[in-house]
Amino acid sequence: MQLKTTATVNVQSSKKWSGLKHHMQHDPNVNHSNKDIEKSLTKYNVHGVIAHKDKILKQHYGQFITDHDAKQKRSDRKYGSVAAYLERQHGQPEITAVATFGSKELLTSFNNQLYQETLRNKTFKGNLARVNFNRHLLATYAYGLTKYAQGFNKRNSHITLTEYYAHLDESGAYHLHFEGIPRGHTATGKPSERFTRALVEQYGTDDEKHVKGNKEKGIDYMRKWRAQEDEALVRCMNAAFKERFKTPVKFELTRTGVALKLPMDSYKKHAEEIVKLKQTNATLETKNKALQASVDREHKRFEELKQANDALQETLRIEEIERRRRKKEQAKERAELDKKHEAIEQQKQKQAKERADIEQQKQELLVAKQELDAERKENNQFYALVGTAYGLLGYNFHYKGENVNYEVAKGKLVPREFKKSGVPLLLEMIRTSTIERLKQLQGFTLNHGIVTHHDQKPSKSRDDDFGPDL
Repeated sequence: MQLKTTATVNVQSSKKWSGLKHHMQHDPNVNHSNKDIEKSLTKYNVHGVIAHKDKILKQHYGQFITDHDAKQKRSDRKYGSVAAYLERQHGQPEITAVATFGSKELLTSFNNQLYQETLRNKTFKGNLARVNFNRHLLATYAYGLTKYAQGFNKRNSHITLTEYYAHLDESGAYHLHFEGIPRGHTATGKPSERFTRALVEQYGTDDEKHVKGNKEKGIDYMRKWRAQEDEALVRCMNAAFKERFKTPVKFELTRTGVALKLPMDSYKKHAEEIVKLKQTNATLETKNKALQASVDREHKRFEELKQANDALQETLRIEEIERRRRKKEQAKERAELDKKHEAIEQQKQKQAKERADIEQQKQELLVAKQELDAERKENNQFYALVGTAYGLLGYNFHYKGENVNYEVAKGKLVPREFKKSGVPLLLEMIRTSTIERLKQLQGFTLNHGIVTHHDQKPSKSRDDDFGPDL
């Protein structure tokens, strides 16, 4: 028997595996959103664990986290564990997917034909009661879905399937829920949880692995991966039927219901709608091309604006650097000028202080001069009195016809007779006058030649009474 059937694997990365478990386990105590569950068939569901999630996550992120933490000095910047790293990065390190084989209408018709073929050829060795046959048939479908899950990790080098649930008790087609962990890397080599990066690493070249955000390649690789998995699902189902049924069964993958050889009531009912949808799709394709052309024009315009903006930003950056340089130079010049002004001000203060000191010295000298003049005046008065005293005692000294008693009193001239001047001479004169007075009282005759001869002009001889100074 041959059957052209559909097979598809849809990734549902937005869903959380932990949130799907209650649905996938079909717990009778849980109010499921899917009400079309045939509880009598739940026992044919299959659950399996292929790999431990924590171990795979540690293999993928462990070395990166260890190397990162070793470089950090602050404890708050260290991750410490894979769970802490994923929580901080807000990453979702897993995908959920559904692998669906055929459709309910298609497989129901096929199952009936297979049963009739088995009855005719008697190739089935078990109990040919329809109930027993249906049990064996459901187990075969579950076995095919399980073989698909068990071979997943061999087909995919950078996506690891960790856990799966095969469902045969729902009203729709037989399908398999599974959880997978993408194990790709970013363009810089950092471990990535993104499914598209895992596909790039699985199918891409070395150059493509180091390119950021190649959306078109991502779409191409997604198509390639889905084609690979869809074909693998059909192969696994063929292998399951070959192993468990002796009747030759050959499933062939197809992408449209038109090519199905067996009747599909649902397809016939909606054939006209399919034609309309194709026409609508063609219209949308035309509009999409026009829209894409508009997008391309806008993208080109955006690139031009971006280049102009980059050039403007570069110009502004250079101008800002030049402005800061000028500002720094001006600040330096102002600092030098302020320093010079400060030095000039200090020099002015120093000069003002020197002028004040000079002025003070002048005042002090003036006061000293005044005091000296007063002292000199007092001295002159004193010497004048001494000179007068000389005359009163009968001694009038002359030099070059002028009275020099004042000069003798000051000590400028010294009479040779006395070899004294000033006050000592006055004292000598008083002593001499006293002696003469005593002699007079005793009857001695006084010789007044010593006094009177001074009234004459002094002799020019060096031996005169005034000595060499006169």
